[in-house]
Amino acid sequence: MSVALTCFAGMLFAVNATFTRLALDRTRIRTDVAAAVTIVIAASVAAVVAVIGGAQLEDLSWADSRGFFVIGAIAPGIAQSTYYVAIRMAGPSRSTIVLGTVPVWSVVLATIFLNEVWSASVVVGTLLAVVGSILLATEGARKANASRLGLALAGLTALQFAIRDVLARSVTQDSNLDSSAAAAVTLGVGAVVLIGVAVGFCGPREFSKGLRRSMPAMLIPGIAVGLATPALLAAFERSRVGIVSPLVGATQTVGTVLLSGLLIGGSEINKRVILAVGVTLAGGTLIGVTR
Repeated sequence: MSVALTCFAGMLFAVNATFTRLALDRTRIRTDVAAAVTIVIAASVAAVVAVIGGAQLEDLSWADSRGFFVIGAIAPGIAQSTYYVAIRMAGPSRSTIVLGTVPVWSVVLATIFLNEVWSASVVVGTLLAVVGSILLATEGARKANASRLGLALAGLTALQFAIRDVLARSVTQDSNLDSSAAAAVTLGVGAVVLIGVAVGFCGPREFSKGLRRSMPAMLIPGIAVGLATPALLAAFERSRVGIVSPLVGATQTVGTVLLSGLLIGGSEINKRVILAVGVTLAGGTLIGVTR
C-alpha cells in the first residue's frame, strides 16, 4: 500500500510541475503569486478530502497538529516559492531531476535523527538517483536555456523537501491525526506563509490582480498537490523515509519528464535527460521492488 500511495503522490507532483510551467508561460504571472494560489487551491482540495474521510474540527487538537504547522511552513511554505522560480528559470524536467537529490538528504537526516538503518537496496537506489541528478545538472549548466540559478534553487528546494520528509515521518508516528486532516493543516499553513510572502514582495493591490489572473491557470496544479499531499503523508505513516523519499522522487522525475516532453517538448527532453531519467528510475524501482 505504501508503494502505491508513494507512486500516486509522485505522479501528481509531476502534474504540478508540468502544468505550472505551462501556466507560467501562458499567463506570465509572478511565481510567488502562482505558488500562493496553487497551495490555496490545494488546501481547499485537501480539506474536502478530509471531510469526506470523516475528519471533524474537534479532531484538530494542538498536540496532534502542531508538528504539521512546522512542516507546512517549510514545505510547501518556503519550498513552493523556490521550486516555482526554478521551474520558470530551468524548466520542469531539469528542476525535478535535480530534486533527485532529496533521497540523499532524507536518508542521511533520517539516519541521524530517526535512527533508521540503511539497507543495501536503499543505498544503491539512492546513489542511482544522485547520479541521475548529476547527469542532468551538468548538462543543464552548459545549456543557455537552463539557468544555473534555477538549478541552484532546485537544489535548495530538494533540501527543504528532505527536511519535510524527515519531519513528516517523525510527526505522523507521534500524531493521532488522520493523514487527510494532517494534509489540510499542512497545506493551510503553507498557504498562509505563501500569501504573506507574495503580498510582502508585490503589495496587496498587485497580489489581488495576480490572484484573479492566476486562479484558473493554477487550478490543475492546485488539485494535484491537494491530492498528492494526503497520499504522501499516508505513505510516511506506513513506511520509512528511506523507502518513501527515493520512490516518490523517482516517480515524480519520470512523470515530469514524460509529461513535459509530451506537452512542452523542445529542450525539455533530449538524450542526456532521457539517460538521467533512466538512471533515476532504476534507483526508485530498486527500492520499490526490494521493499
